[in-house]
Amino acid sequence: MDNLGMQGREISFTPDRLIAEPVVFRGMTDTEIVYLTLGGTAFWIPACCLILAPIGFAMFGVAVGFGLALLTLMILGKKLTTLKRRMPDGLHVVYLKKTLQRKLSFVSRYYIDTTQAWDVRRTVIVTKPERVEIEE
Repeated sequence: MDNLGMQGREISFTPDRLIAEPVVFRGMTDTEIVYLTLGGTAFWIPACCLILAPIGFAMFGVAVGFGLALLTLMILGKKLTTLKRRMPDGLHVVYLKKTLQRKLSFVSRYYIDTTQAWDVRRTVIVTKPERVEIEE
């Protein structure tokens, strides 16, 4: 057995990517699953309760809302997995922030997306302030 990294019965390797979060479910990390589940739950449970309240099934809206939150996790998880494909770790978060900044005007402006030409000349003549001597 002359495999790379094998020396007798011991395996010698240099662990890389130990800092990255492990993939847990459908190509998503634990943090992404928690955010998608909490976001879907916060949206779907009140929406289903409000829709089902006039016909007397408001408590049934909690179960339906949680089921729709899990369905949202499955659908958005698949889309997130395809978005993360062929990207370095963590770049999908930057891509989503830049897309939100571009689409929504009230999102803070952290990323520069405009192309501009800067001029090194001044448009106003700068005058030196006069030096004031203090007498004692």
